[in-house]
Amino acid sequence: MPARRPAARFAARRYATSALAVFTRSASPGGTKTRLIPLLGAQGADALHAALVRDTLRKVDSLPPLIARYVFLACPRRQTGPALSGLPAQFRLLCQRGRDLGQRLQNAFRVLLRHYSRVVVIGTDSPLLAPRVLREAFAELQVCDAVLGPCPDGGYYLVGVRRLDADLFRGVRWSTAQAFRDTLSNLLRRGYSCSVLEPCGDVDLPVDLVRLQAALSREASARRLAPATWKFLQLGEKVRMARLSSHRGQAAARK
Repeated sequence: MPARRPAARFAARRYATSALAVFTRSASPGGTKTRLIPLLGAQGADALHAALVRDTLRKVDSLPPLIARYVFLACPRRQTGPALSGLPAQFRLLCQRGRDLGQRLQNAFRVLLRHYSRVVVIGTDSPLLAPRVLREAFAELQVCDAVLGPCPDGGYYLVGVRRLDADLFRGVRWSTAQAFRDTLSNLLRRGYSCSVLEPCGDVDLPVDLVRLQAALSREASARRLAPATWKFLQLGEKVRMARLSSHRGQAAARK
């Protein structure tokens, strides 16, 4: 999908007062959910990533129309424009720019805050995140300068601001248990008022996937939040059982 000229890209969203951006990457076996490859294999990890993206976009698309929808895609250096298959028409697609996540967030907020008064960024790794929490984030930005949604592992699933200082995300220890604390410290040192939302887990490690499968098996409300992910997990379970049955049959035949 070719990149649009900036004027046309934002003219389509002039009526919106706020924007939500989803940070993600294109499907690529071996290039997504890499810490789950030992459990799922490269193809399985990529299929899980695709399911998580579908569930995230579905939630974002349920938000009120005065919230514009964007996807910021991790693009290869030589790629002229972002590409993501199956993107709903309501979304606008842009490339992430920057050497690390802090720079990419800084650049995304800078671009969007030129056109919207409140901007929220989320990832795709929290399938149990409810649309209600996304609406709450924008409500908090009516009275606070920033909003953060923490993960139990010390990261965060959501960050939103209504103003942007230079190097707001500098010095954050990404992919560690200090990421949320570092970001909150940066905000407070710069005089931002910040609201902290309820925690929500993400799916990075095999233990996270085990917990997610248990929650989805137990709760119908959780399955409604992540139908594509639940379908993937059900299919994966059937595949694992079929492989186990085949293995047992081969062992019996050898006897």
